[in-house]
Amino acid sequence: MKRTISLIMAGLLGVAVVVILTLRILISHSVRENITIAENHYPGSAEDALIAYLSDTANSPDDRTEIAIWTLGQTRSGKALPYLKVLYMEDPEGRTCEGRHDSVLCQREIHKAIASIENSLPGSKKKIWLGAWQRLRE
Repeated sequence: MKRTISLIMAGLLGVAVVVILTLRILISHSVRENITIAENHYPGSAEDALIAYLSDTANSPDDRTEIAIWTLGQTRSGKALPYLKVLYMEDPEGRTCEGRHDSVLCQREIHKAIASIENSLPGSKKKIWLGAWQRLRE
């Protein structure tokens, strides 16, 4: 009986590890893909290209959210923090943009990006350890 429980626990642990690694690989791929999209449109470093993509209102609000805001949050871009704060309207639940992502930036995604960046800064009391993507510096 103990052996069966041990095998089940080992199997569950193995599945959890595989799931975490798979998610990390998928997110990393998406980050690289979004950086490439931004760099194809704007000059400079990856970080500068993403900020330019975010700032350019010629890009759809949905693309600006999915490509720039999400990626800047995943990479924890301190340089992007002031730009994100200007766009944020104190709506962490995203109620003001619900169903309107084709015309406004997603406030929930902006909130999550800001929180991710602020929690990674030196001196932050709340640290996020999983998913620290350093793709901007590669």
